[in-house]
Amino acid sequence: MKGLLVSCIAVFLSLGLVSAAENATTCPKDQAVSLLRAYAGKPYWHHFYTDTAEMNGVVTTPGPYTEELSPAPGTVPFYRTYNPILISHFLTTDLNERDHAINMLGYEDGGISGYIYPSDFGCSVPLYRLHYGNLEYDYFYTSDAGERDSAVKDLGFNYELIVGYILPL
Repeated sequence: MKGLLVSCIAVFLSLGLVSAAENATTCPKDQAVSLLRAYAGKPYWHHFYTDTAEMNGVVTTPGPYTEELSPAPGTVPFYRTYNPILISHFLTTDLNERDHAINMLGYEDGGISGYIYPSDFGCSVPLYRLHYGNLEYDYFYTSDAGERDSAVKDLGFNYELIVGYILPL
């Protein structure tokens, strides 16, 4: 895994990680945590982190990672799994999907990456999940509809679903 995160590291969205969401129409952006995307130059090597130190440490310490974060009212866990053979992260809010990835597909439990909203509440944006070609193990996440469409049209990704809703940057 050494040298995996060499091409591009970009902040591309913010998770709905807030300490309080008293008014669902107010976006508490100042309390949101960025989700960082790292890319290693191959279409199927995308990795996602909420902690810069963890992302930088993956170059020398491969494997699953766990973070302890507090959920905000109205959010659900955003589970992370990791497959060391495929070098693949899979993120989901669906506990059944997570368990299937762990029990049937060789993924390891990576804990909770953060907490996101299960539905739009006015100022949130969708977080899209795509996978690369016929490879059901290269997952790509973005909140940008243009980037989603370009990944499908130009890069061979397939759109799967909206995994949840996040706060825009």
